[in-house]
Amino acid sequence: MKKIIRNKKLLKGVIIGVVIVLLVFIIFLFNGRKMVCTMTSDQSLSGYQLDTKYVIKYKGKYVTKVDITEIISSKDNEKLLTFEKNFNDQYSYNKKTYGGYTYKVTNKNGKVTSKVTINYKVFNIEKFIENNEAMKDYVKNNKMTISGAREMYESTGATCK
Repeated sequence: MKKIIRNKKLLKGVIIGVVIVLLVFIIFLFNGRKMVCTMTSDQSLSGYQLDTKYVIKYKGKYVTKVDITEIISSKDNEKLLTFEKNFNDQYSYNKKTYGGYTYKVTNKNGKVTSKVTINYKVFNIEKFIENNEAMKDYVKNNKMTISGAREMYESTGATCK
């Protein structure tokens, strides 16, 4: 009798374990995947360094969202102010023109940091290609491909994993 009870408890534990593994697999499958690309550009002769990280989220063959963090480090406050203005101007323009952009730019402690998200579900990629014809090489069916994103970021010197 005790053996039957132990076997039922063991079977119940195995079933719960299998259900948990299946749930984790399903969550992973439907949440999509991500690729991370990083780049450091030492511009010390020009008085700054740029560190960039791209977190590319995708489902199947297509990019759904890119989170970009850019950090400009410099001892030259004028350079930092210029970068801060340029980032704000560029991302404000992109948001108005193409949609899908959210961003925040900060200037603290000798660093300008921009945090940008491009949501490709609402981003107007057709209009973007009109203004940046080279982008058509990275797009298929009016969607940014994961292979295109990798190629694009690696062409700027980033390493993707």
